[in-house]
Amino acid sequence: MTSPIVFGSRRRFAAGVVILLVGLAPAALTQVTAGSTAPAAEWKTYTYSSDGFSASFPAEPQAQKQSVPTEAGAVELRAYLVTPGSAALYVGICDYGSAVAGRDPQAVLTGARNGAINNVKAHIVTEQKISLGVYPGVGFEAENDTMHFTARIYLVGTTLYQVLIAAPLTERYAESARFLDSFQLIPRIAK
Repeated sequence: MTSPIVFGSRRRFAAGVVILLVGLAPAALTQVTAGSTAPAAEWKTYTYSSDGFSASFPAEPQAQKQSVPTEAGAVELRAYLVTPGSAALYVGICDYGSAVAGRDPQAVLTGARNGAINNVKAHIVTEQKISLGVYPGVGFEAENDTMHFTARIYLVGTTLYQVLIAAPLTERYAESARFLDSFQLIPRIAK
């Protein structure tokens, strides 16, 4: 359910890899990462009630909406990205609607994981079934020749939440657990 992307400079590489994981088109890379490098800052919890989540970031995330082509037709992906140094912290939300309604949640999660891994030509290092309350998920770490990825993907009804970190193999992101553990579902309030 993802599409290929071309990367720019190394500085944008980590952010580009995260975007690649969820399938944004090449034009979105420039829009999302432009000016998104965050200096060292105080962590804060950001709340996005229209998308039904909160998470802590070291800076205010860049928000992006993108129509993403999938096997089930185009869907809207809403992305929140911060790039502290050479790492990228990302939360992506995509409601697949009837395309996943009635499907086995584990099959949907496996498909999302496989698409992410295949697009970055990575291999799984560790993987486990996880949950967020009553909602199923998959947590995994993966690597390719240059990057380490840590991800948690949850299926909440027909909505896929992706919480991801990408960092160079030699520069693991020290605050990974802080970011991943901060992700929480909240009541959705329509705009």
